[in-house]
Amino acid sequence: MQTIVLLMMTTSKCQVTLPRRLREVVGITPRQEVETFILEHGGRTVIAIAPAANQSKGASMAARWVGCLKGRGTTDEILRGIRGHE
Repeated sequence: MQTIVLLMMTTSKCQVTLPRRLREVVGITPRQEVETFILEHGGRTVIAIAPAANQSKGASMAARWVGCLKGRGTTDEILRGIRGHE
């Protein structure tokens, strides 16, 4: 396996965006759960990321609803229809 070093910056909430190259190499897609592993290697702490073997029940249920209202109007139009007022 090749070694790829990528620099990432944390946000104010200590979150990171996974660069496209990393997502492509590892095979991570949007809205997919990932597993992280913290390893000690050569005196450094390494965080390994991999697609989760099994998605949680909540994630798989949510994935079924993504995009279900596409083509049914704008968000405002859909909410007006649900709420029943103009």
